[in-house]
Amino acid sequence: MRVLISVAALALMGMGVANADISEAEKLYAAGDHEAALEQYVAIGGEGDIEATYRAAQMFESGEGTVDGEPRLERAFRWYQTAARGGHLVALKKLALMFADGRGIDEDKVQAWALLNIAAQRGDAEAAGMRDQLGNDMRPGQLAAGERRTQKLAPKYEGS
Repeated sequence: MRVLISVAALALMGMGVANADISEAEKLYAAGDHEAALEQYVAIGGEGDIEATYRAAQMFESGEGTVDGEPRLERAFRWYQTAARGGHLVALKKLALMFADGRGIDEDKVQAWALLNIAAQRGDAEAAGMRDQLGNDMRPGQLAAGERRTQKLAPKYEGS
């Protein structure tokens, strides 16, 4: 029992460290030191902080903090996917848009629709509108495939 309490205490202390680190990353970003901010977000996100993971994805997508200032769409995709699988709804929508537009990944409207559907089922009204708009450009067979894919993917995007 004492071991469990010690482990829980260490976990809570670790959460405080992650929050302090993300605050530092936010300060670096606000000060215009985007390269250092990105490094911080990557380090913290790599330790499991979903918000830091999402912010790193945003920076990779825009190119902020990269050595040459160029977007890193493949990296953004992977970081959005990690954040989305951790339960971050905005990351889930961004991931869907990357699939819809074929940015950083091959275009896949069915996958995009399914991801937006998952976000909509979680109560995100904007995602529902985006899903419906995307669905207007899809064939009935694609929509049926999107429904099936939603069922398959939903457990992967429940969060931790």
